[in-house]
Amino acid sequence: MTVSITVDVDGESGLPDGGRGHAQRLSSRSERLYGLRRGLPRVLAALAESGLRATFYVPGVVAQRHPQEIRGLLDGGHELGHHGHSHRRPDELPPSTQRAELVDGLAALGELTGAPVRGYRAPGWELTPVTLRALGALGFTHDSSLMGDDRPYLVGELVELPVHWTLDDAPHFEHTTDPEPLLRCWLAELACANAEERHVTFTLHPEILGRPHRLVVLRRLLEAVRESGAAHLTHSRAAELARR
Repeated sequence: MTVSITVDVDGESGLPDGGRGHAQRLSSRSERLYGLRRGLPRVLAALAESGLRATFYVPGVVAQRHPQEIRGLLDGGHELGHHGHSHRRPDELPPSTQRAELVDGLAALGELTGAPVRGYRAPGWELTPVTLRALGALGFTHDSSLMGDDRPYLVGELVELPVHWTLDDAPHFEHTTDPEPLLRCWLAELACANAEERHVTFTLHPEILGRPHRLVVLRRLLEAVRESGAAHLTHSRAAELARR
């Protein structure tokens, strides 16, 4: 079994339409900023205690607005993935804008990493054929937006590291404030992945799981990963191994 912990750092761009037209929604924007100000340091601390490196999917505009926080991810030994430039869903954009989102995001993230980012995750997990083709043309090696399997598979030239809504914290907390059901779900999935000897990706958001009473889910999951003896991989490493 191999495990990847992934964190979507959406910031203010996580609001509808990338936050465009929402400048007056101070309460909604403040929650997103909380994720960067308080939630992200808590997530990083939990990972550091476990000695595990995660993959952080970051929109380009978030890297531009919050370079210090995003550099902190790199300083902690974690890797960055491309999460759109403005975090607008590709399926709601014309073809030219879909490609521009990739190019602009690459430029913004590259200013911090000093090297091209090769992993992509579509905002809203709504990958389109246009964006998929552009990923190959721009040199991406892997994607994490689709749900066609529960283990890595190939989509054209890209390695797909599949996701699922049950393995994401956001849908869960739309319906309850209790973190325990999510923890039970994630631990059950970890046990299944162990029995089937496969890779599994978990997804969280700092403004959600970075809340103090919810962080127990991440801490207990990381503890269970260590106890299982599973190899914890960044997404770039998981994609590399999937090609072998």
